[in-house]
Amino acid sequence: MGMTITEFRKSGWSKEFAQFDEAELATILLCVKSLCEIGCWTELVHYCVYRIEESMDETLLEEMDEDSAVVH
Repeated sequence: MGMTITEFRKSGWSKEFAQFDEAELATILLCVKSLCEIGCWTELVHYCVYRIEESMDETLLEEMDEDSAVVH
């Protein structure tokens, strides 16, 4: 299931994609379609989500450590 155009614009993704020219956008689409065709897209998305969540968890732990540090 995809995003609606309104959701896409509200999410801020349009600003990210606006930096690319037409050839670059076509390349991105071709890469994604190729990954879908060979059956790797879903696994790549799951892996990337895992890494993003892992990075967020590490950031939260670092912030908690900073907050709990004793100030003398």
